[in-house]
Amino acid sequence: MQDKFNMDGHKLHWHLDRVNNFMQGKRIAPLHIDLGITTGCNMACTYCYGVIQGRTGISTRTDMPAATLTRFFRDAKEVGVRSIAIIGEGENTVNPAIWDAFACAKEIGLDISLATNGMIVPKDKIYDMLSALTWIRINISAADPESFYQLHRVRQFENVCNNIRALVAAKKEHDLKTTIGMQMVVMSNNMDQIVPLANLGKELGADYLVVKACSDTKEKTLDSPSEKYLLIESTLKEAEATSEGNYRVIIKWHKLQNKGTKDYKVCYGTNFILAISGKGCVYPCGHWFDIRSEEFFMGNINDTSFKDIVASDRYAEVQQKIQKVDVNCECESNCRPHYVNRYLWQLKTTRKDDGAAVSPVPPGPAPEHVNFV
Repeated sequence: MQDKFNMDGHKLHWHLDRVNNFMQGKRIAPLHIDLGITTGCNMACTYCYGVIQGRTGISTRTDMPAATLTRFFRDAKEVGVRSIAIIGEGENTVNPAIWDAFACAKEIGLDISLATNGMIVPKDKIYDMLSALTWIRINISAADPESFYQLHRVRQFENVCNNIRALVAAKKEHDLKTTIGMQMVVMSNNMDQIVPLANLGKELGADYLVVKACSDTKEKTLDSPSEKYLLIESTLKEAEATSEGNYRVIIKWHKLQNKGTKDYKVCYGTNFILAISGKGCVYPCGHWFDIRSEEFFMGNINDTSFKDIVASDRYAEVQQKIQKVDVNCECESNCRPHYVNRYLWQLKTTRKDDGAAVSPVPPGPAPEHVNFV
């Protein structure tokens, strides 16, 4: 089944200017940033890696100020960041500064997206939201109210479904190009929801449902069922087959079938993909928000410009330190830069060190959302 977004892969083939600079040993700015703008959340999903990252409750949260956000967006655009996903350890729609962020990104022409649990979608602001976003993805891992409660620990199933319908209706009404997706994290107790959720996504009018593995620590803090994923291939194929017309069910086959292990030895991907916590702390990836955090801290955008952070000795030092991490023992499974890492590892281990540029011919036409590597 064609995945026009290339979700079960990466998009570095279409950013070879940055790849070649990296391969030649030059310092580069990241292509993409996963940005949190709050530490709080109004759900309590049982598989949430944000808990490990230090997520707090809704009443004790820290919100990133609007002034920090808009300054950061302008800095990021200036240094060469090509996309920002508003996604992090909390539910970012609880921070009212998100609306300033949308307006700023739209003004400066920066590709941004939003991952959300879908609980907060103000009807009078849907156009402002969708017109600023390249894509919006709603995390919903069950297809009926009781299963939803067991996974997400709140009774908001109908509200979330109605909000997805409202987003779809507004997209059609205003003839917007924003992609509206849904995401399912597969655990042991929701495997029976895979096919029903695939059908629900079609019924709601979403553009896609992506089905993914749970990211977990080596100790399986979240009890990810990595071995069980191998037993549900027929169910995943049945869900994939519900794709019809413009609707797609996208299975992240590689992450669901790799048993949580990595077939590369070094993490190079953080040079291209960074993470910023809801408190404004810059890290190579979100795994380090609450694990060895002082060791991998690069700076804080609340008190230092992002341009200065990227240009700093500290930034370069941490990027070098990351390359000494044992990716199969010290990192989470199926991490954010996983696909990028596989590609970069192949380049680093198979190419001669002759300074020749990586082939400029990518494998086929560019996928949609090409800046979201």
